[in-house]
Amino acid sequence: MERTKRGASALMALLVLIGIGCGKDKAVGPKPSEITGNWTATKVEYVSRTTPQTRVDLIALGGTVNVAIREDHAWIYVHTKSGGAPDTTTGTWSLDGDLFKVQPSGFPFQWVWDVSLSGNTLALSDADMEYDFDDNGTPEMADQFMTLVR
Repeated sequence: MERTKRGASALMALLVLIGIGCGKDKAVGPKPSEITGNWTATKVEYVSRTTPQTRVDLIALGGTVNVAIREDHAWIYVHTKSGGAPDTTTGTWSLDGDLFKVQPSGFPFQWVWDVSLSGNTLALSDADMEYDFDDNGTPEMADQFMTLVR
């Protein structure tokens, strides 16, 4: 009888461990309160999906990008090309684990980045976007990567 109890206890312990190990892990990202504020981009890079060696960094081209992530979940993105006028995109934002999502105003789609925060640096990575790499008026599929600092 003692042997049966130990066997049953060992089996239960094994089942509990298997259950814990097979559970779906939800990735943890920064808290909303940690990312709200005004940010300045040090990199806004578009990488072509068809030819990944084709890359454009708006900051390296002399532009500036400022992003406001407000407590009321408003998103304000201001890109100014070198010598150009500011171009502003607004919308709303949300966090889902390690995903940062923006619903731009007036558009039926959403941008979704992987998000990480280290000190005063916010990294937004791998969002599905479009960018006109050859400046012919037709945007191509791209991935966007941003590095923002406070």
